[in-house]
Amino acid sequence: MAQPNASLEWPIGRETEMQRLQTALRDRQSQLIWGATDAGKTSLIEKALSELPEVERHKCICWTGPANRRQLVEHLIQGLYLAGDPLVRKKVHADRSGDSTLLRWIREQSALRLRGILFTAAEQGEYRFFMDHLPPASHALAQLMKEIVYRTKTPIYLAGNGYSKAEIGYAWSLYWADEYRIQLEPLTELPARQLLETCIHEFGLGSLDLEGFRKDILHFSGHLPGAIVRMCELAADPRYHCGDQVKVKLLHVDYLLHGNAFSSSPFPGHAT
Repeated sequence: MAQPNASLEWPIGRETEMQRLQTALRDRQSQLIWGATDAGKTSLIEKALSELPEVERHKCICWTGPANRRQLVEHLIQGLYLAGDPLVRKKVHADRSGDSTLLRWIREQSALRLRGILFTAAEQGEYRFFMDHLPPASHALAQLMKEIVYRTKTPIYLAGNGYSKAEIGYAWSLYWADEYRIQLEPLTELPARQLLETCIHEFGLGSLDLEGFRKDILHFSGHLPGAIVRMCELAADPRYHCGDQVKVKLLHVDYLLHGNAFSSSPFPGHAT
């Protein structure tokens, strides 16, 4: 199957949202980047990170996936160590641990000690924390996030499907006003069509009979950029071909059933 060009991970039509995120990064202001699945939240964050100076990008600690309070502290400590934080490395090395025993060292520490190390390192290091695919935050987890933001002056950039308590849990209170939220709506007609044409080219679909294909993809994707990319990626698979026709309805069903399997890992190349 053809592989997408890296440019597909930055769809057009997000210039305003990118400017807002870049401003928030520059001002070190926490933001919630929210929108439907496949709206391009992770891609927006990745693009913004890629445009930071290397020294600043190195201080962006990213985590994706579920975590409770203890697990999130552990993940962030690990990220700080891998980023070369001097305090965290000093604490680890003082206990005769290192790269190969880092995870064991982290798990052996008390929650109080780890939290103290995290807060001190964050206060001193001018980091930015990014979190994606985090389930709705419990009260305890949200309290930790608040302490990080307000006590250590370290911004947290959270990706979520919405901004209500039902969607991001108690973390909603960190992003209570519009100025702390960046919404990614479906693309408008022209950018959606431009992205579709780019995908047709990148996935080598030009030799197929695309009459009706374009209209169907735009309809089934709801103009969500990730959905356009994933379904065009699937369309390159001969399993969805009948002669030179694309079985778009079957393709759409498989996308709905297995959409996450086609998504790239969030935050590649950053400390996790």
